[in-house]
This record gives sequence, C-alpha cells and structure tokens, in this order.
Amino acid sequence: MSCWRWRDAPATPAQGASSDRREVLHHRQVSAQYSMCENYDEETARRAQEKGCVDVVFPGNVTQHSCYRLICELLKCVLYQKQQLPMTYDQMVFQKQQLATAQLEEEAVKKSIRSSGDSTWQRTLQDLDEVLVHLEDLFSLSYVPRVLFMLGSSVNFPTELYEINMEALVREGGNRSLRTSLCLRQLFQTIFMTDLLSDIKPVRLMGTTVMALAHRDCGVEWFKPKIDFRLPTSLKRQVIMLATAGSESGLRKPDTADNYIWFQTPVTIKGFCK
Repeated sequence: MSCWRWRDAPATPAQGASSDRREVLHHRQVSAQYSMCENYDEETARRAQEKGCVDVVFPGNVTQHSCYRLICELLKCVLYQKQQLPMTYDQMVFQKQQLATAQLEEEAVKKSIRSSGDSTWQRTLQDLDEVLVHLEDLFSLSYVPRVLFMLGSSVNFPTELYEINMEALVREGGNRSLRTSLCLRQLFQTIFMTDLLSDIKPVRLMGTTVMALAHRDCGVEWFKPKIDFRLPTSLKRQVIMLATAGSESGLRKPDTADNYIWFQTPVTIKGFCK
C-alpha cells in the first residue's frame, strides 16, 4: 500500500541560479500550453452538448492535493447548481457563523431560529463537511482515478449521475506542478462555458451519495467498500474528464483492475431548500 503525500518539497540552496532558469522555462512552457488548450474550447462545448462529456486539459502536472480540492469544489458546485442547496457552500458557512453569534447574544433570536427549521439546514451542512473531511483522508491514502456524485434515492438507480475521471492526470508534487487556484479557474470556466450543469426543469430535492475508486487495501475506514458495484446503465451520466496536456507517456494508472474497488460514503447529503 502506498501513501500519497502532497506537501511540496522546498528547494535546496544548491539548486541556485540553474533552478531559477528552469523555473522560468517551465512557466514559459505552461503559458504556451495554456494557449494550445484554449483552442479546444469550441470542440469541448460541442462534445459536452452532444455526449454529456466535458474535457478539461490542464497545461501541466497537478498534485494529489489539487485533485482532492477539485473534487470538493465540484461537489459543492453540483449540489448548488442542481438546487440541492439554497445558497453556495461559502454562504452557508458564513450564515452558520452569523447564526451562532446571534444565538449567543439573544435568546429570542435563538428561539426564532429553532422554529424556522435551522436544525435541518445545519445537518445538511454538517453532512457535507463530514464527506469533505473524509475525502481528504482517502486521497491521502490512495490514488483515486474516478469519483461519482449520485443524486437520487438509490445508488443502483440514481436520478442523476456525475462522473469525474482523473485517469489522464499526471500527478506530481513539487514546484513544477500547477497551482490549485489555476486548476480551479480553468475547470469552472470550462464547465460553465459548456453549460453542463444547467437544467431548465425544476429539480426536486434528493439525497447525494459520493463514491470513489481507490485501492482495496488503502486502509480507509469511514467509507463502505462496494466490491460488486457496477455503474448504472439505465441513465445517461455526465462525465468530466480531467487530463494533463501531452500526458500519453506519463499516465499513472491502477496496477490491475482487481486492486481497485468502489468506496461509498456512509452519509447521504440530503437536499435542503429554505
């Protein structure tokens, strides 16, 4: 069992000026690759509309921690865009802090909040936070090539299914990896450009279950292993393909298919609307 680490190693003094020159060259290469990736915008939009698939090609390697952050922000985005949250995640966190302060200051406010169903709202946020924390643990213990967001009452017959495929991402720590903020910006620019998450029809409140493909012996305890799980074929899934430009010769894939199984969150994030 291998354990992924995402802390970047600091540069040693011995690297000196040669390290600086390599860094400048690396940034020039990244800039050129960004220009190349922009040419795929029209093709990406067309494919997304026709096949329900979005390709996001990053102009460099990413860290394992960046992969975790991408998954977390995508989960928050899907829940909000599919009307399972009444506001964005950051707004929910801020409002929770405001309510906590008000509860300490005024008993009358506290009673009003309790009567307005605040316990349900806070439970939704608590469940989401719990999933995010344990996803971080999973990414620190195993290579995770695919993640599923399943909206509906059953993982076998979900109402909506989103797959994030990271098999073509080159994962590497250190100074030469792309910053997480740059990856997030490119990811969401592509998603909103292709309109992948839009839905004209009203969406009913549902539960959301997260599943991740990881090494069977990674040692994670919170997730439930689903050895016999198979992707549902009764509905069209929306796929977000994350890749590194020119990564054909540098892919890291699971050793064998038998060593990787699906893990399911024991917590279902229940949709909530004020």
